[in-house]
Amino acid sequence: MRIAPHTSVLVAALAGCGAEPTPPTGAEPPPLWADEHCTLANPAPYPPAGTYASNHSGRENSNAIPCAGPRAFDLEWHVLATHASAQPNTFAPDGETTYLTTTPGDDGCNAFAVDTATGEVVWKRCDLPFEALASTIDVDEHGDLFLTAGNTVRALDPATGADRWVTALANTSAAGASYGLKFTADGHLVTQVSDGTVYMVERTGGKILAELSVAGETGFVPAEPTMLPIESAPDYVLARLRRLVGDKHYDQAIAGLGGLLGASGGFADNTVCTTARRQVLAVGGGPDKHTGAAVALDIVGTADAPDLKFRWAMPLKAGSASSVVASSDGERAVLGDGDGHIHMIDVPACDDNTDADPEPDRCAPAWVFAHPGGRLLGTVALDGDGTVYAFTSGAERVEEIYALRDRGDTYELEWASDFGPSAQMTTVLTVTDDAIYGVLSQVEPSVTVGVLTLPKSVSNEAVVIDKETGVILHRESTPDSSLTELVLSPRGELFLTALGIYEILTLDPNARDPVGGLRKYVARE
Repeated sequence: MRIAPHTSVLVAALAGCGAEPTPPTGAEPPPLWADEHCTLANPAPYPPAGTYASNHSGRENSNAIPCAGPRAFDLEWHVLATHASAQPNTFAPDGETTYLTTTPGDDGCNAFAVDTATGEVVWKRCDLPFEALASTIDVDEHGDLFLTAGNTVRALDPATGADRWVTALANTSAAGASYGLKFTADGHLVTQVSDGTVYMVERTGGKILAELSVAGETGFVPAEPTMLPIESAPDYVLARLRRLVGDKHYDQAIAGLGGLLGASGGFADNTVCTTARRQVLAVGGGPDKHTGAAVALDIVGTADAPDLKFRWAMPLKAGSASSVVASSDGERAVLGDGDGHIHMIDVPACDDNTDADPEPDRCAPAWVFAHPGGRLLGTVALDGDGTVYAFTSGAERVEEIYALRDRGDTYELEWASDFGPSAQMTTVLTVTDDAIYGVLSQVEPSVTVGVLTLPKSVSNEAVVIDKETGVILHRESTPDSSLTELVLSPRGELFLTALGIYEILTLDPNARDPVGGLRKYVARE
């Protein structure tokens, strides 16, 4: 979308309506909530006080925010009800605007900037490919915006949403999507397209600086697609799905859900991770369609002339929907495999080939947690103390959440929480200094097919869980399950994007239609 100059002026004027007055020249801006309640030290080019500037909160995908967040909250507003989101929203550095990608909804638009105070739409994009749904809108320290959309990487003007530059990326795969991007330690962009090629792109102008085909380098192949039982579902279930995605993009939505819940048939179905060690960590295809792998690529060369070099791979059960998560120093990495088992990696040991695998290009995990039952259908969280927080779903689950302290070559189970026979976490967990945020759903099962439970009924609550004990501290009813995250803004508010998979699949012809959109919660006084 190219916005004419007079339109840009109008959009900017509308964006200012209802905002706080601009401080007089020379006056100090009011402090952010994050300045007083957080110990954020985000590496450039991420905003220093940004609480949620990228999918899974930052470049390491940690889902951990070093803040004291609200212990109880209330709903303030809900917008974009016909637009479902498969990724969380992100925030401008001052927290006054939030950004999200969605399904096209009732207006055909799928990327938005929303005023966090009022819920008013500041701008929207109605020309992006449907696959933009797989990407967050990443924000740098200047407030500039970046996302993947189909086989392109784009930089957007934060004031208008117009393209500043668009770079096409070659992609030989007909399946899957590009699941967003990250900023490298050198300030560039890095992403992986669905055929497994990793690209490094200049942030300022969109020039492709380096590329490496993981499939070409290793001979690995994509995982077998996760088959969803959608087409055999009753007509009323299919009608609910079409309501959120539309007829035009129905088949793409089915494939995308397969990727979010397992494997789409593309080489990669996850967001890459970048680290302070100048590495890119990704998960995707492996030696055969049943065996995937986590891979490490080194960023070599100078900041101005970088290149990518394959370092090692760690075989996994294929079909992981868990992005690789790294510690802030890049020395530990953790993820779930296609069985939901959690693998902790000692990165220097694998780099130096002092791990348990004698092959220099293969990595053995430091430890593996094989939980008693269920599947891990999302990325784990890793806080600054080295504790891993993971949730399980499915009919075989035993506990809903596990807290595992990393002890080097083993783990310590700190606690495991069972919230009842029908309870399932339906979001990735957001971890703060003293609380865990997410959506807990009560899913009354009718039948389980593959990775999905087709429910008789479903109800949902946004919850606050005590980080030390796993006990629920606060519950707030919310209409839909999510699949993304309940995220914390720099102004101390909580936001939730919705993609109501369980509401779509409910085997009750009289059940209500799913509701998408963005919800804002504020701390209870």
